[in-house]
Amino acid sequence: MANQNDSDLDFDDNDENDELFTLATKQVEETHAILMPHDLLELYGLYKQATSGRCNVAKPGLFNIQGRAKWSAWHDLGQMSNTIAKKLYVEKLQKLQPEWWESVKRGDKKSTTGWVVHSIELPPNNEDEKNESEKTVFDYVREHNLKQVKQILKPSDLEILDEHGLALIHWATDSNDVEILEYLLNMGCQVELRDAEQQTALHYAVSCGHLECVNLLLKCGANMMAQDSAGQTCLDVADDPLIHSLLKKLPSHGLSNICRRSGIFLADDNDNELLF
Repeated sequence: MANQNDSDLDFDDNDENDELFTLATKQVEETHAILMPHDLLELYGLYKQATSGRCNVAKPGLFNIQGRAKWSAWHDLGQMSNTIAKKLYVEKLQKLQPEWWESVKRGDKKSTTGWVVHSIELPPNNEDEKNESEKTVFDYVREHNLKQVKQILKPSDLEILDEHGLALIHWATDSNDVEILEYLLNMGCQVELRDAEQQTALHYAVSCGHLECVNLLLKCGANMMAQDSAGQTCLDVADDPLIHSLLKKLPSHGLSNICRRSGIFLADDNDNELLF
């Protein structure tokens, strides 16, 4: 990042801070096609931090690669203030496009209104829209349609892997659908069922930061030390610092029985009790 002397930026004045940041977002909107993806990700994270504060959304699912990259760019900024985020945003653009900064210093400021919403384009959905008669139980799980899942689910469906190598339990966990996940488990789905990469539903839950799913799966006896095809345990893929630290404190065997006996609970940010 450019330092204060190199950039001649002065963010002591909030009005000037906001004006420079707004000009920078407008410039990025107009020139995003020539920016590198990693630079756009950094600018996206700073923009979200500047306008929305600390990351307050769940980590996207495993198959939303670009969504997870955007989430990480924002989440990794932690408690950074919006003032600092705006300053770093402008400095980043100054470094990428020094000619833009020279025009700003000359007073060539294009008028803008409101904030510019950044968007790193996600891959298009090429799947054709299915008719209701063509849909399977996998489609209804992905659509969060518990009613239809209950109507058509067969016991044999619980063990099947689809064309993506996932079972119903993996899809429900990946999308953080606790109701469908609980229903599948109550219907007899094996909590340790593996996908094509030998990952369990708990791998998905801890990787995505889905606390309620983690709680439910652990209560049902999920083994946090189960290894996937790459030799990674659920603990290894737990990116969320809270989940990682909590899992490290738990015994690796007999977890569900210990939880039920001890009644250890964790409260999330909304004061929802989570059994650990």
